[in-house]
Amino acid sequence: MLGLTSASPVAPRADLCRPNFQSLAVSAFGYYNDHTERIKEWYAAPEEGSHVTLRTAGPEAFKTAEFILEFSGQPSNTHVIKQVANTQRDLKASTSDGTQEFSIQCQECNQYGLIDASFCTIVDPRTQLCVTGSSADTGDKLAMKACDGSLGQQFGFVQALTDAQVSVLV
Repeated sequence: MLGLTSASPVAPRADLCRPNFQSLAVSAFGYYNDHTERIKEWYAAPEEGSHVTLRTAGPEAFKTAEFILEFSGQPSNTHVIKQVANTQRDLKASTSDGTQEFSIQCQECNQYGLIDASFCTIVDPRTQLCVTGSSADTGDKLAMKACDGSLGQQFGFVQALTDAQVSVLV
């Protein structure tokens, strides 16, 4: 179990997209200034029950992909988030039982000829709580909180980039 610590519904907007990650591995990150100046990469220690934490990273972080966002196959259009290193570990909220499915809506999907999505909100459709990070230093845990549209509730995903693709970001 990958843990999130836990605390208003988000109304769906017509101009948002629902990404198709094709079950490929992606890097997951949060925005806290702009696209690349300061991002917080998702990190999960391999130990069972460890929390997903955020750590400050630059463009080099996009060279590895640590998570799989697998379509659940449910009519709710949800995804199960798994760790690449151990695909048996689903991302779960610490207060929930069973497999945790998340609704993911983004402002941009597949914009750069890659499997990518930008400015995404990740919502538990049962509780209507959002996955939330903060601008705190490295080690901040992702948590489930009331959705408020803040930058701490917006995330991005991108497939692993090559050296040449990363050099464009630097």
